[in-house]
Amino acid sequence: MEPFDIICNLCGQNNFRIREDDEPPFRVLECRICGLVFVHPLPDPVGLTGHYDENYYRAWITQQKDKRIRMWRNRLKRLEKHSNCGNLLDIGCGDGSFLGLAQQNGWIVNGTEYSEHAAKFVGEKLGIHVFRGELAAAGSPGEFFDVVTMWHVLEHVTDPRGYLLEIQRILKPSGLLVLAVPNVDDLVMQAAYRLIKGKKMKLFSPKDREVHLYHFSPTTLRAYLDETGFRCLRLTPDSGIVDDAKKFVNWIAILSYYLTGLKIYNAIEVWAVKK
Repeated sequence: MEPFDIICNLCGQNNFRIREDDEPPFRVLECRICGLVFVHPLPDPVGLTGHYDENYYRAWITQQKDKRIRMWRNRLKRLEKHSNCGNLLDIGCGDGSFLGLAQQNGWIVNGTEYSEHAAKFVGEKLGIHVFRGELAAAGSPGEFFDVVTMWHVLEHVTDPRGYLLEIQRILKPSGLLVLAVPNVDDLVMQAAYRLIKGKKMKLFSPKDREVHLYHFSPTTLRAYLDETGFRCLRLTPDSGIVDDAKKFVNWIAILSYYLTGLKIYNAIEVWAVKK
């Protein structure tokens, strides 16, 4: 077994196997103890910001705009069934569509974003101040937010444990954390990709449109929440796909989940509170 001079971000152990090894110097490793899957070495986060420029967001605000607005409205509607309006922080807020809708409904909104283009866009387009940079650097007061959301962002950060601990610090005792991440066990989507493309779906390439550094399963995501002071209220399939073909494939996986209990759908959504 090849030694690696690192410890697992989730369990703190040093026992890994190689999942992918065809993008040197990067490898995708899996912890033999807890099952966390991640990229090693982690790419330079400053260099990764170049992926999230104006071209990255163009489709969101043009041909996908209406579908994405419906997605955000559905997410906000579900959130408001369980939480009254208050202080909301959206981490990795992207083009700000979710923040804009929440603000219209009476929420006091804040956002963070690592992309310089996105942070500037939200400020100019919606008039919402967005802190550009890592969450901890924002210096938010403790126990301030009623709701913290993190829609498909945790897989992009270099320290998931650190992010969740900071969220735990700034969330009110009665506050709610809602986050969504891709599911590393999305076997139906992986099978469809192999059938259509004739090759295995890769977990990482530095040339990817979206570079995922960590790959979560329902088991490892629950473990992260438990380790960082959260109690998971529910873990369900995430319904954030806007591409019709992918949505159909994922519908098959979600149906399988409700029939068999197998969590092999494309992405995971969790709701959690402080312990």
